[in-house]
Amino acid sequence: MKARLVILFGFTLLILLISTTPKAMPIKEFEKLRTSIRQSYASSPQEGLEFVNALIETTELTLEQKIIVTNYKAWFLLETDKLEQAMETIVKYMNMVSQSDEKDLMYGYFNISGGIYARLGLYEEALVYYRDAMPFAQSRDERLIYQTENNIALVKLRLNRYKEAADSFTYYRDYAHRKNQTLNESFASNNLALALIGLKQYSNALKVINEAIGLQSQHNYTTHLASSLVLKAKVLRFQGFLEDSEKVLNEASTLIENKQLENEQLNIILCLAETYEAQGHTDKALNTLASVDTHTVSHTNFEALLSIAKLTAELYEKQKNYVNALSAYKQYSYINAAILTRQAKVNLAKALAEADVAAKEVRISNLTRAEQIKATKANAFKDLTIVVSICLVVILFGSFIAINSIDKQKQKLAKALEQLKDTQDHLIEIEKIASLTALVSGMAHQLNTPIGTIVTASSLIDDYMEGLEEKFKARELSSKHFHKFITDTNSAKELVISSINRLAGIVEEFKALNVSIHLDKPMSKIQLPSFLNHRLCPLSKHLGKQIEFKIHGDEAVITSYPTILSDVLKTLVINSCEHGFVNSDQGVVEVTVKAYTHVVEITYQDNGVGINDEILHEIFTPFYTTNLGGNHLGLGLNVVFNAVKYNLRGKISAESCNHGARFVISLPIDARLVDDTSY
Repeated sequence: MKARLVILFGFTLLILLISTTPKAMPIKEFEKLRTSIRQSYASSPQEGLEFVNALIETTELTLEQKIIVTNYKAWFLLETDKLEQAMETIVKYMNMVSQSDEKDLMYGYFNISGGIYARLGLYEEALVYYRDAMPFAQSRDERLIYQTENNIALVKLRLNRYKEAADSFTYYRDYAHRKNQTLNESFASNNLALALIGLKQYSNALKVINEAIGLQSQHNYTTHLASSLVLKAKVLRFQGFLEDSEKVLNEASTLIENKQLENEQLNIILCLAETYEAQGHTDKALNTLASVDTHTVSHTNFEALLSIAKLTAELYEKQKNYVNALSAYKQYSYINAAILTRQAKVNLAKALAEADVAAKEVRISNLTRAEQIKATKANAFKDLTIVVSICLVVILFGSFIAINSIDKQKQKLAKALEQLKDTQDHLIEIEKIASLTALVSGMAHQLNTPIGTIVTASSLIDDYMEGLEEKFKARELSSKHFHKFITDTNSAKELVISSINRLAGIVEEFKALNVSIHLDKPMSKIQLPSFLNHRLCPLSKHLGKQIEFKIHGDEAVITSYPTILSDVLKTLVINSCEHGFVNSDQGVVEVTVKAYTHVVEITYQDNGVGINDEILHEIFTPFYTTNLGGNHLGLGLNVVFNAVKYNLRGKISAESCNHGARFVISLPIDARLVDDTSY
């Protein structure tokens, strides 16, 4: 009977597949469609997005064709800065690829995910995704290998590693030219020009830009042409041709007048204001910047908005208009906060999309299993009515099948659980090398509790209001009811205020991660022993602890950032107070300076409770903390690590120690001589 049921089910499924499988669009016709998609994007990313959305809704496509079109949609959403929608789309794309035999299409998921994180300014996460994309690119074709190398070069460009980026962009541009891929050649040319400007090779940059302008004009690549004109204006300004720079920017502004290219408009306004300032027309520059309403933060080009706010503040400060300068600086901070919020929203959108996909898969699985059980019962009932004499055998056989099915289901669930654990382990490894805001689970965990409290308290207030209103309408309202309403509402209000303050504290700690990358003051010489005494001794009474500092070692002089070094040491002291001296009101901190030929080692040692050797490799990881019940996010030592590595251009490590915690900081004698491109 089981064999007959299986054959019947297989035959029914085959008929269903034949009747529901969409007819594949011919390869040539689909390739023409892809060409049309690229052309619409070249004219305007928004145009390309509208074209793809209409295509998905109206055109019958196979699974693989849908995957490719969905990839275009995610790309265009990225290019139009709709990053939350792009993240949701790329998660759906990944789910579609998992159902396809063409696993190499997973390249699109890693490639566009890298693009989203690069657009958010999370360059380390972007590098991880781009490097994960490379094996898929190598298994497909040469074009994708070049494209992936180009994407990695874009991240290096943002990290100011201009020489490496310029080499990669040159190779990619030459490849695209050989293959007659004019759109990719246009991309690579603009990026190469940016790298050359970073290297201050203005003549070479201008040559590349002029060649790109010719190509873009020939193929009507409006967006790229506007970007090229802005780059040309920058080069002309750097070369001192200010009137020519102004003329080119006006030409770019006219070009995009009828296009929805808001980001390019911001770049033009910023560059034009810088040109006016270089001409000595400060008022004219301020009037130009005033055409951008940065207070609404409705734009998506946050990098340009930050530059506009900062330049506005500097110009007002130059005019000694300190009130307007302070307002501009406040707006600069507000935009920075908006950037962090944007990063959180995109990561949250990814988490929600992944949860939604998983929930849909579970529902589909449950529905399929229910239909199978229903069909089995119907067939069993039919057989029972025909073969009454062997009902006992049927029942026993059915029980055996049910037990076997349950056993198999348990095996499947166990396997699924094992795969889930493997996936979690993999995610943990990724989180160890990813930047702060890519850790969606950490952010969600920190924000969910205060947000949930606010929602609950708000709901309670609504309930109290409704109860009060009902008693008022029924003329049953008494002073006792009103007093209870005031008491309950005040309690809910205090919960809301407390949760809001907690959210503000979380945001402030997140902002601390951004502080280490803004270096407003120049490097200076630091006499280490006297500097350490001057900066540490005032902390002898800190956080309610009595601390004795013992500072000794070589009389070393280094060139670095004193403020950042001071903040690093202060954070280590705070760490000692909160974790090392947790069971004592006093402690000893010993700082030793050891000078070598090219570096200086600063050893920080306290006599607190120490750090377990098993977690030494974890303590610099974002969100890692041994104080789970505290109010900290576990970011302090991660900020220290980033400040030492990327700002002070040195190294820091936590070493095993019998008594207390021990940190070793290695700094260059002259940080100015350290190659930035190595970071």
